[in-house]
Parts: sequence; structure tokens; C-alpha cells
Amino acid sequence: MQLLSPQDQARFSVVESKLEDLEPPSSLFDCVVSPANSYGIMDGGFDYYLSEALSPDRDIMALTRCAQAAIKERYYGFAPPGTCTLVPLAPELRRNPRFPRCRVLAVCPTMRYPQDVHWHKDLVYNTMWSLLVELEHWNERAAPDEKINRVAMTGLATGVGQISKDVCARQMVLAVKHFLNARSEEGRERWGQRDYPNWEDVLPIARELEKKVSL
Repeated sequence: MQLLSPQDQARFSVVESKLEDLEPPSSLFDCVVSPANSYGIMDGGFDYYLSEALSPDRDIMALTRCAQAAIKERYYGFAPPGTCTLVPLAPELRRNPRFPRCRVLAVCPTMRYPQDVHWHKDLVYNTMWSLLVELEHWNERAAPDEKINRVAMTGLATGVGQISKDVCARQMVLAVKHFLNARSEEGRERWGQRDYPNWEDVLPIARELEKKVSL
């Protein structure tokens, strides 16, 4: 978190807990992130516990079908790693009283299928950036009572993916830093001065990622 200002750090809370043990305010999230595979099969790792928590009784694959329907519509069945798709949850997936505000699933694949992806230098950064962009676009279009104000997420690819928690945390925070800079008043003015950015604009950002995030 040292990469962020104290004001921006206050946007985040780090909680060590199982999903089913979350208590308010941590359980009062509007959106939950699935660190998914590209095909949206939610039967392992954290995805399994999401399916268990949100799917109706005796239909644990209901959340998988919801995710896959969105992936089929947008990506013809294969969501590339590093992308993000925000999926509104059907009413039958919003009945768990422990998570009364959860109404959107963020499908954020970190791998094509369950495998070691620690070799991917900036996978977590790319995925986190995609999530932030989709959240921004959602909230720009949403009615006040439909905006996403609180998001619950785990580390990205830190289980089967074998990315270390330290590398994951640094990439996530760096993506947040760069995104907030880009969307700040100063950032919008800076990027707005050019119709198209040049290497002078983008290389400092790329080099910071290379310096701060090492495998």
C-alpha cells in the first residue's frame, strides 16, 4: 500500500477470512470478483466457494451458467486471461442473507484453465486494470442505486496460479495507483493534452511496473 497516498489507502480494507465467515461491513459488498478461468467453470478454488454461497440449493452450477452465458455473449465462450466482465446476478443468485447487497459478479480470468501462471510477468496488473476500467464504466452508466461502491476480492492467481502473494499485492496496488492517476483531474488534463500518447508519456509507467513488480 506504500505506493498509494493515505487518502487512497483508505479506500481499501484487507481482511483475512473465509468467505462464509465474513461479517459486516466486510460482507456488505455490491460486487464480488471471480479469479476465474477463461471458460467460466466455477467448480474449484475460490470459485467453488462462491458457487456454494450464491447458487440455489442443489444447483451448485447455477453461478457457472450465469458466468458462462456472459462469456458466450461477449467472447463467444472464451474470455482471455486479463479481461473482466461484469455480470448482473439473477434474482435466484442473490438470496444468501449473509451477502444481502451482492448483485454483480466480476469474471476476471487469470488463466485459460487451472494451471501455473507465475511466469506471466504482469498478469495481475492487467487483470486489476481491466476490473477497474469495467467498474468505472459501470458506474458511469448506472442509476444511483445500482452503482458498485464496494467490491470483495481475493488475490489473483495466488492459488493454483502459483503467483506469490507479494507479487500479486504489488501488481494490484500499482494498477490502482496508475488508474487513479489516469482518472484524476490532473491525469485527465495531462492525457487530454494529446490526441494520442507517445513514448514519453507511457514509458515511465511501463518502467515503474518493471521496477516494482519482479517475479
